Amino acid sequence: MKIFSAENPVFRFISRIGDMFMLSFFWLITSLPVITLGASTTAAYDCAFKILRARDTNVFKDFFKSFKNNFKQATALWGIMLPIGAVIALDLYYWAQKSESQMAFFMNAISLGIALLYVSTLLYLFPVQAIFENPVKKTLSTAFFMALQNWPNTLLLVVVSVGISYVLYILPIVLYLFLLIGSGVFTMIYAVRFLVIFRKYNEALMPDRPEAVDGQELKPEKKPRKKKVIR
Repeated sequence: MKIFSAENPVFRFISRIGDMFMLSFFWLITSLPVITLGASTTAAYDCAFKILRARDTNVFKDFFKSFKNNFKQATALWGIMLPIGAVIALDLYYWAQKSESQMAFFMNAISLGIALLYVSTLLYLFPVQAIFENPVKKTLSTAFFMALQNWPNTLLLVVVSVGISYVLYILPIVLYLFLLIGSGVFTMIYAVRFLVIFRKYNEALMPDRPEAVDGQELKPEKKPRKKKVIR
């Protein structure tokens, strides 16, 4: 292997660091309006999946192409999830203030269960949007049922996400580092787990496959779909 070859592990490592930095930067600037957070997260996952599948990628070009293509639906999905999340957060806060009553304990347990389902669905939602092509309603249900069917992975992702959120809350300096490169790093890490899960539903998501087969079905259907989803 030549020292200055693109296949050199050192150069590949440096290239991945650069990819993660760019993903973090592009995600941050496109998420600033808040309402675009769904589209920016979808684009970040789309780029991460291509990188992990050994594709020739141009992060700048691929990110903004995906951002544009998914903007309408990803924004609609985020527009649905954001108010739901706000209601759940207010509910948790309300019952936490009444923690002395037996009723509050019961309601807190229910609220925490709903919050767990919500966070689980949210974690899957935009990776699903990046990989599968479906209407809004189908994307929501796919994310929800994938989270339930793959509960060990889901639980791991939820615990890691809650842990990261807590550290960012108590250590502002870590938040700045996260915004600089952390979001790209964790997008890549999460994308590894999601690809393992998604390959159960579509073998065409294996690495080193030509783009032309990305949409092929595992089994033929009467009405061919672009990408396979959960039934």
